[in-house]
Amino acid sequence: MTELPADEIFERHADLCQVLCNAKRQKMLYVLKDGERTVTGLAETTDIPQPTVSQHLRKMRDKGVVTKRTEGNRSYYTIRDDRLVEASMKIREVLFDTLEEEQTLGLEA
Repeated sequence: MTELPADEIFERHADLCQVLCNAKRQKMLYVLKDGERTVTGLAETTDIPQPTVSQHLRKMRDKGVVTKRTEGNRSYYTIRDDRLVEASMKIREVLFDTLEEEQTLGLEA
C-alpha cells in the first residue's frame, strides 16, 4: 500500500500551484530563468504594466517562488529554486507536443 505524505505537503503543493497557474506569472518566470531582473526590466521584457508586475512578484515572493535583493533604491528578483522552472518547462513541453499532435490531426483546441 502507498504511504501518503502528510496533508500539509498536499496543501502547500496546491498553494504553490495556485500561485503558478497564472499566465503573467508564468511569463515572468520564463524571463527570470535567465537571471535576476528589476521590476522595470520585467515589465519592459514581458510587456506587462509595472504595477501589475509588482503585484505578481509580491504573490510569488510570499509563496517562496522568487527572492528579492535590494540595492539602493532598486529591487532585483530571482527564482528561488530552479526546479520550479524545470517543472514549468516540462509542462510546456507537454503542451507543445499536444498542440503539434492536434495540428497534425487537424484538430482545434
